Amino acid sequence: MNGNGRQPVQTWAWATYLSPGIYARPNGGTYWALQDIHPLSHEIAEWADDPFINNFVEPWLTPTAPQYGCTGILETGDPVVAIGFAQGTNTYNQGPNPNGTQSADGFWHPEDEVFLPWFMRTAPNTVSEPTQTPSTNIGRYTLMGDLNPFAGFRQPATGC
Repeated sequence: MNGNGRQPVQTWAWATYLSPGIYARPNGGTYWALQDIHPLSHEIAEWADDPFINNFVEPWLTPTAPQYGCTGILETGDPVVAIGFAQGTNTYNQGPNPNGTQSADGFWHPEDEVFLPWFMRTAPNTVSEPTQTPSTNIGRYTLMGDLNPFAGFRQPATGC
């Protein structure tokens, strides 16, 4: 892609670092994975996948992220927002919360990401890494695969 004068176009992603314990759940506790690098991994994955936000897919809807409604934009992190995993050793900002509770656990928390076959409603999925356990759909629909706790990500997306 080139600018009006045929110069290269630069794209960028913006995200923030989240302190542990910021996002409280309505029924108590916090969204465990929604801390430290979670939003950064979300935005970097979406930027790498669709830097101009002009890739569209069949509209999708998921109960894990109702705030996005019925959308047709290819956003690999939106369906799995607040779903993630622990990785590596995080020594930054590991002290107690201002109220004395402890949310930090010493790990980084990248977000799960949805793969193209989920958006494309590909079943069986023969292009992604195999699931951790035998499956009729064969391949993973997210980076976490079977480790994603929501069954809706072990099958293709549903429409609106």
